Amino acid sequence: MGGINFKSASPYIIVALLFVLGVGLNAILSARGEGPKAPGTEAVAGEYQLASFKCAQCHEMWPYISTWMFSFHNKISCESCHTNIDLAAMEKAHATGDYRKPISLKVPIDRGVCLGCHDGYRVPSMPGDLKDPHLIHFKADIQCVACHSGATHFNINERNLFQLPQFSNYSNWRPDLVKTIATLPYSRPTMGTCFQCHETVFNPNYNPEKPTKPAYELLPCTACHTQYTNPSQLPPSYR
Repeated sequence: MGGINFKSASPYIIVALLFVLGVGLNAILSARGEGPKAPGTEAVAGEYQLASFKCAQCHEMWPYISTWMFSFHNKISCESCHTNIDLAAMEKAHATGDYRKPISLKVPIDRGVCLGCHDGYRVPSMPGDLKDPHLIHFKADIQCVACHSGATHFNINERNLFQLPQFSNYSNWRPDLVKTIATLPYSRPTMGTCFQCHETVFNPNYNPEKPTKPAYELLPCTACHTQYTNPSQLPPSYR
Protein backbone atom coordinates (compact mmCIF):
# COMPACT_ATOMS: atom_id res chain seq x y z
CA MET A 1 0.00 0.00 0.00
CA GLY A 2 1.60 3.25 -1.12
CA GLY A 3 1.88 6.29 1.10
CA ILE A 4 0.47 9.76 0.41
CA ASN A 5 2.61 11.97 -1.75
CA PHE A 6 2.30 15.27 0.17
CA LYS A 7 4.54 17.05 -2.29
CA SER A 8 2.18 16.42 -5.23
CA ALA A 9 -0.92 17.08 -3.07
CA SER A 10 0.30 20.36 -1.58
CA PRO A 11 -1.35 22.65 -4.20
CA TYR A 12 -4.70 21.05 -3.46
CA ILE A 13 -4.20 21.39 0.29
CA ILE A 14 -3.39 25.09 -0.07
CA VAL A 15 -6.52 25.68 -2.16
CA ALA A 16 -8.64 23.86 0.42
CA LEU A 17 -7.19 25.89 3.28
CA LEU A 18 -7.77 29.15 1.42
CA PHE A 19 -11.39 28.11 0.77
CA VAL A 20 -11.99 27.34 4.46
CA LEU A 21 -10.38 30.64 5.46
CA GLY A 22 -12.57 32.54 3.00
CA VAL A 23 -15.75 30.92 4.30
CA GLY A 24 -14.78 31.75 7.86
CA LEU A 25 -14.07 35.41 7.12
CA ASN A 26 -17.33 35.72 5.22
CA ALA A 27 -19.26 34.29 8.18
CA ILE A 28 -17.59 36.72 10.58
CA LEU A 29 -18.30 39.73 8.38
CA SER A 30 -21.91 38.66 7.86
CA ALA A 31 -22.44 38.30 11.59
CA ARG A 32 -21.07 41.77 12.22
CA GLY A 33 -23.18 43.40 9.52
CA GLU A 34 -22.10 45.36 6.52
CA GLY A 35 -19.02 46.89 8.09
CA PRO A 36 -18.53 50.29 9.70
CA LYS A 37 -21.08 53.02 9.00
CA ALA A 38 -20.60 56.72 8.65
CA PRO A 39 -20.53 58.57 12.00
CA GLY A 40 -23.79 60.20 13.06
CA THR A 41 -26.10 57.78 11.24
CA GLU A 42 -27.26 56.01 14.39
CA ALA A 43 -27.55 56.67 18.10
CA VAL A 44 -26.52 54.14 20.74
CA ALA A 45 -27.61 54.06 24.39
CA GLY A 46 -25.13 51.83 26.19
CA GLU A 47 -24.81 48.66 24.14
CA TYR A 48 -28.16 49.15 22.41
CA GLN A 49 -28.73 50.58 18.97
CA LEU A 50 -31.89 52.65 19.34
CA ALA A 51 -32.48 53.57 15.72
CA SER A 52 -30.82 54.49 12.47
CA PHE A 53 -32.80 57.61 11.64
CA LYS A 54 -32.31 61.23 12.47
CA CYS A 55 -34.62 61.52 15.49
CA ALA A 56 -32.38 59.18 17.50
CA GLN A 57 -29.26 61.30 17.09
CA CYS A 58 -30.28 63.51 20.03
CA HIS A 59 -30.13 61.94 23.48
CA GLU A 60 -33.20 63.83 24.65
CA MET A 61 -35.24 61.78 22.16
CA TRP A 62 -34.14 58.42 23.57
CA PRO A 63 -37.12 58.09 25.96
CA TYR A 64 -39.48 58.34 23.01
CA ILE A 65 -37.41 56.20 20.67
CA SER A 66 -37.00 53.43 23.25
CA THR A 67 -40.69 53.37 24.18
CA TRP A 68 -41.62 53.37 20.48
CA MET A 69 -39.52 50.20 20.15
CA PHE A 70 -41.88 48.39 22.57
CA SER A 71 -45.10 49.71 21.01
CA PHE A 72 -47.41 48.30 18.37
CA HIS A 73 -46.19 51.11 16.09
CA ASN A 74 -42.55 50.02 16.13
CA LYS A 75 -42.61 49.34 12.39
CA ILE A 76 -44.00 52.82 11.67
CA SER A 77 -41.55 55.69 11.15
CA CYS A 78 -41.68 58.76 13.39
CA GLU A 79 -42.61 61.14 10.58
CA SER A 80 -45.62 58.99 9.64
CA CYS A 81 -47.38 60.19 12.80
CA HIS A 82 -45.44 63.37 13.60
CA THR A 83 -46.22 65.05 10.31
CA ASN A 84 -45.80 68.64 11.52
CA ILE A 85 -42.29 68.34 12.97
CA ASP A 86 -39.78 70.99 11.91
CA LEU A 87 -36.43 69.18 12.00
CA ALA A 88 -34.44 72.38 11.44
CA ALA A 89 -36.11 73.97 14.46
CA MET A 90 -35.49 70.84 16.52
CA GLU A 91 -31.80 70.81 15.60
CA LYS A 92 -31.51 74.45 16.61
CA ALA A 93 -33.27 73.76 19.92
CA HIS A 94 -30.92 70.84 20.55
CA ALA A 95 -27.84 72.93 19.85
CA THR A 96 -28.96 75.75 22.15
CA GLY A 97 -30.58 73.55 24.81
CA ASP A 98 -33.76 75.58 24.41
CA TYR A 99 -36.42 72.88 24.53
CA ARG A 100 -39.03 71.56 26.92
CA LYS A 101 -37.84 69.05 29.49
CA PRO A 102 -39.27 66.53 29.13
CA ILE A 103 -40.15 67.05 25.49
CA SER A 104 -43.87 67.32 24.77
CA LEU A 105 -46.01 68.04 21.75
CA LYS A 106 -47.32 71.57 21.37
CA VAL A 107 -50.30 70.28 19.38
CA PRO A 108 -51.78 66.76 19.82
CA ILE A 109 -51.72 64.47 16.81
CA ASP A 110 -54.85 65.01 14.74
CA ARG A 111 -57.06 62.00 14.16
CA GLY A 112 -56.71 62.54 10.42
CA VAL A 113 -53.14 61.24 10.80
CA CYS A 114 -54.41 58.09 12.53
CA LEU A 115 -57.04 57.59 9.83
CA GLY A 116 -54.26 57.48 7.27
CA CYS A 117 -53.71 53.88 8.44
CA HIS A 118 -56.73 53.02 10.61
CA ASP A 119 -60.37 52.83 9.57
CA GLY A 120 -62.65 54.86 11.81
CA TYR A 121 -65.46 52.36 11.18
CA ARG A 122 -63.43 49.29 12.07
CA VAL A 123 -64.76 46.88 14.68
CA PRO A 124 -61.88 45.75 16.90
CA SER A 125 -62.00 42.82 19.29
CA MET A 126 -62.63 44.25 22.75
CA PRO A 127 -61.22 42.59 25.88
CA GLY A 128 -63.51 41.04 28.46
CA ASP A 129 -67.13 42.17 28.39
CA LEU A 130 -66.46 45.65 26.99
CA LYS A 131 -68.58 47.09 24.22
CA ASP A 132 -66.85 48.69 21.24
CA PRO A 133 -67.25 52.50 21.47
CA HIS A 134 -65.24 53.38 18.34
CA LEU A 135 -68.15 54.13 16.01
CA ILE A 136 -69.89 56.35 18.58
CA HIS A 137 -66.74 58.33 19.25
CA PHE A 138 -65.82 58.50 15.57
CA LYS A 139 -69.19 60.00 14.62
CA ALA A 140 -68.86 62.46 17.52
CA ASP A 141 -65.54 63.65 16.02
CA ILE A 142 -63.56 62.66 19.12
CA GLN A 143 -59.81 62.74 18.61
CA CYS A 144 -58.15 59.31 18.67
CA VAL A 145 -55.48 60.45 21.14
CA ALA A 146 -58.19 61.50 23.61
CA CYS A 147 -58.40 57.79 24.47
CA HIS A 148 -55.26 56.32 22.92
CA SER A 149 -52.66 58.79 24.15
CA GLY A 150 -50.33 56.00 25.33
CA ALA A 151 -50.43 53.88 22.19
CA THR A 152 -46.80 54.54 21.24
CA HIS A 153 -45.02 56.19 24.18
CA PHE A 154 -46.95 54.71 27.13
CA ASN A 155 -47.82 58.14 28.60
CA ILE A 156 -44.34 58.56 30.07
CA ASN A 157 -44.81 62.32 30.44
CA GLU A 158 -48.22 62.07 32.08
CA ARG A 159 -46.91 59.45 34.51
CA ASN A 160 -44.12 61.84 35.65
CA LEU A 161 -41.50 59.14 35.14
CA PHE A 162 -38.80 61.73 34.51
CA GLN A 163 -38.97 62.67 38.19
CA LEU A 164 -37.75 59.21 39.21
CA PRO A 165 -33.95 58.99 39.71
CA GLN A 166 -33.45 56.14 37.26
CA PHE A 167 -35.31 58.00 34.51
CA SER A 168 -34.11 61.56 35.11
CA ASN A 169 -31.09 61.07 32.82
CA TYR A 170 -32.17 60.72 29.19
CA SER A 171 -29.22 58.44 28.44
CA ASN A 172 -30.55 55.88 30.94
CA TRP A 173 -33.57 55.14 28.76
CA ARG A 174 -32.19 51.87 27.42
CA PRO A 175 -34.53 49.05 26.38
CA ASP A 176 -33.60 46.88 29.37
CA LEU A 177 -34.89 49.60 31.71
CA VAL A 178 -37.74 50.83 29.54
CA LYS A 179 -39.32 47.38 29.25
CA THR A 180 -40.21 47.63 32.95
CA ILE A 181 -42.50 50.62 32.35
CA ALA A 182 -43.56 50.13 28.71
CA THR A 183 -46.27 47.67 29.67
CA LEU A 184 -49.70 46.94 28.25
CA PRO A 185 -51.95 48.77 30.76
CA TYR A 186 -50.26 52.07 29.90
CA SER A 187 -50.71 51.70 26.14
CA ARG A 188 -54.49 51.18 26.27
CA PRO A 189 -57.38 53.23 27.66
CA THR A 190 -58.56 52.39 31.18
CA MET A 191 -61.69 53.30 33.08
CA GLY A 192 -59.77 56.33 34.31
CA THR A 193 -59.46 57.43 30.69
CA CYS A 194 -63.24 57.30 30.30
CA PHE A 195 -63.69 59.37 33.47
CA GLN A 196 -61.76 62.22 31.88
CA CYS A 197 -64.81 62.90 29.71
CA HIS A 198 -67.67 60.91 31.26
CA GLU A 199 -69.05 61.19 34.76
CA THR A 200 -70.28 58.06 36.55
CA VAL A 201 -71.26 57.26 40.10
CA PHE A 202 -68.12 55.09 40.35
CA ASN A 203 -65.76 57.92 39.57
CA PRO A 204 -63.75 58.58 42.76
CA ASN A 205 -64.25 62.32 42.18
CA TYR A 206 -67.99 62.10 41.59
CA ASN A 207 -70.13 64.46 43.66
CA PRO A 208 -73.88 64.16 42.92
CA GLU A 209 -74.45 67.65 44.39
CA LYS A 210 -71.82 69.22 42.15
CA PRO A 211 -71.67 67.24 38.91
CA THR A 212 -68.74 68.21 36.73
CA LYS A 213 -70.33 66.95 33.51
CA PRO A 214 -73.71 67.61 31.85
CA ALA A 215 -76.47 65.10 32.42
CA TYR A 216 -76.19 63.51 28.96
CA GLU A 217 -72.64 62.41 29.75
CA LEU A 218 -73.64 60.49 32.88
CA LEU A 219 -73.14 56.83 32.05
CA PRO A 220 -74.36 53.66 33.74
CA CYS A 221 -72.06 50.62 33.83
CA THR A 222 -74.11 48.97 31.09
CA ALA A 223 -73.13 51.74 28.68
CA CYS A 224 -69.68 50.15 28.43
CA HIS A 225 -70.08 46.65 29.88
CA THR A 226 -72.29 43.75 28.82
CA GLN A 227 -72.02 42.32 32.33
CA TYR A 228 -72.17 44.17 35.63
CA THR A 229 -69.00 43.92 37.69
CA ASN A 230 -68.75 45.06 41.28
CA PRO A 231 -66.28 48.00 41.16
CA SER A 232 -64.78 46.86 44.47
CA GLN A 233 -63.42 43.83 42.63
CA LEU A 234 -61.48 45.95 40.16
CA PRO A 235 -57.87 47.08 40.64
CA PRO A 236 -57.67 50.63 42.07
CA SER A 237 -56.32 52.04 38.80
CA TYR A 238 -59.45 50.84 36.97
CA ARG A 239 -62.14 51.90 39.49
